[in-house]
Amino acid sequence: MGASTLNLTGRPSNITAASANLVRQGAVSRRPGANITNRVNNTQDTDTGPGGDAVTKAKKKRAPWDLKGRLQDMEELVKCSTVERENLLAKFNDYDSRIQNLEEEKQNLNQNLQQSHSTTQANQEQIDALTTKLNEEVRQRSNERQVLERNIEELQSKKSSLERRIKSLEADLSSREDELAGLKTTVSNLTSVSSGLEAQLSSTKLLLNDRNKKVAELEDETSTQANTIIILEKKLLEGETFRRKLHNQVLELKGNIRVFCRVRPLIGEEIKNNGDSSDIHHINFLDERTLELCKGGDVNSSTMSGLKGRGNGLLEFTYDRVFTPCATQAEVFEEISQLVQSALDGYNVCVFAYGQTGSGKTFTMEGCPNSEELEGVITRTVRHVFTSMKELKDKGWTYTVEASFLEIYNETIRDLLVSSKEAKNLTYDIKLVDNKKSDTYVTNLKIVPVTDETQVHQLLRMAQQQRAVAATNMNERSSRSHSVFRPKLVGENSRTSESCEGTLNLVDLAVSERLKESGSEGARLTETQNINRSLSNLGNVIMALAQKQGHIPYRNSKLTHLLQNSLGGNSKTLMFVNVSPVDLCFSETLNSLRFATKVNQCHIGTAIKQVKK
Repeated sequence: MGASTLNLTGRPSNITAASANLVRQGAVSRRPGANITNRVNNTQDTDTGPGGDAVTKAKKKRAPWDLKGRLQDMEELVKCSTVERENLLAKFNDYDSRIQNLEEEKQNLNQNLQQSHSTTQANQEQIDALTTKLNEEVRQRSNERQVLERNIEELQSKKSSLERRIKSLEADLSSREDELAGLKTTVSNLTSVSSGLEAQLSSTKLLLNDRNKKVAELEDETSTQANTIIILEKKLLEGETFRRKLHNQVLELKGNIRVFCRVRPLIGEEIKNNGDSSDIHHINFLDERTLELCKGGDVNSSTMSGLKGRGNGLLEFTYDRVFTPCATQAEVFEEISQLVQSALDGYNVCVFAYGQTGSGKTFTMEGCPNSEELEGVITRTVRHVFTSMKELKDKGWTYTVEASFLEIYNETIRDLLVSSKEAKNLTYDIKLVDNKKSDTYVTNLKIVPVTDETQVHQLLRMAQQQRAVAATNMNERSSRSHSVFRPKLVGENSRTSESCEGTLNLVDLAVSERLKESGSEGARLTETQNINRSLSNLGNVIMALAQKQGHIPYRNSKLTHLLQNSLGGNSKTLMFVNVSPVDLCFSETLNSLRFATKVNQCHIGTAIKQVKK
């Protein structure tokens, strides 16, 4: 009993000593775990020796381009991590064996405790305290084991990522080495090229010196030429101004009101009835300005109002120009192109066509829209205006163009650029721009700004669709109104500060016809009476101007009132008298030629250049 008691009493002291040793060893063992964690977290800044001790070393950062050095650092880091992992595994195994020993010792202690029921209460309390400590030690070792397992897993994942990075760096290194080899080859090639370029550079420098001398000479010459150009430009502007003056003087010498006569050729059935298209029996062309009219005994051979009688029924008419049936549209426009230039120079210009029905007035003014060769005066005038504007732009001139188109039908003004619905509530009256001048304008008339000839052609097509035409016994498509196309040209010169404002009046008069021959009835009769009345008033105005009467009856008709400035004021005026070559139209041809002679004998005031205000 005594021996057993000694054994039993001595066992707790041994257990207590063992527990104290285990506690001290656990405290020691926990510190390596902390060191492991620190090493894992600072793998890039520490090196691990063979004994497992971490020795901190100051590392210099590698340059970004030093891939090989960075690769070596990564390899060293992987080796250190592997050694540390093996140390940790050894410690883990050691801890595991210790835990197993403690478990076995615990089991032994439990067996001894079961046998020592008679042990005192103090020994039991010591055993319980020791058991509690052992359980706590076991839990701590289990937690440390879990931490170590997680650290091992992290190290393994880090190792795999480092291996992948090493592979990518090796591939990058091989590509860089290939690139470096290519660059070395390129450098060698460039070195050889550089030597050739240096030789070429030396020769180029010599050549450049010669060129610099030539450039200096050329600069001197250029400055001289620049001065010459300035002088020439100044002379050019002066010459343009002088040309305008001479152009105006030439037209004034020709007369500010001129008359052109145009005889149309025979067409269609007329050729069958009268022979060849050039065979006109009662008209002879003496020269470019004179024609002769003959009709057997139907014409009195005495001199009539300025006409030269040659006997045998011959009458001679002289105008500024006579166009034969063979004259083309281009030849006709060439004669009036100078007047169009006057409008660009700032003068008012009026061109109107007069004649009986079927004499070719509308053909002369409008032509055939689908044929460039047969284009009329209006279309060619528009093209000439825009072409001249482009040419004058180099001389500093810029122009703006505004266009309007109206007709006088039964002594009523109608705007051809608006629809009949729009014009219902509008009234159109002719007013004077200024009481001191004879310039006129029409109230409520639509004025359209245009920038190219395409826009003008669209306006012309719109106007032609709305113009009043009808069939009579004399013509299947007879104009029943006077049409007036009026483009306004406003110019400014940025170089000379000049300005001008010219207006073109392109007039296609309604047909002159006799009621007996036209067979007009109803509305056609009213139209014919109004047309003949307005043309008669036009003749009265021409007669009053020719006789220099004090009162000129412009206001007797809308036509003469609208053309007041063109007939007797500040304008350059040209009249086309169109005649038919058919024998049946002889009487109307004679009346037209007589009226044209009156106009040709008329003298109006000198046109004055219009300056923009």
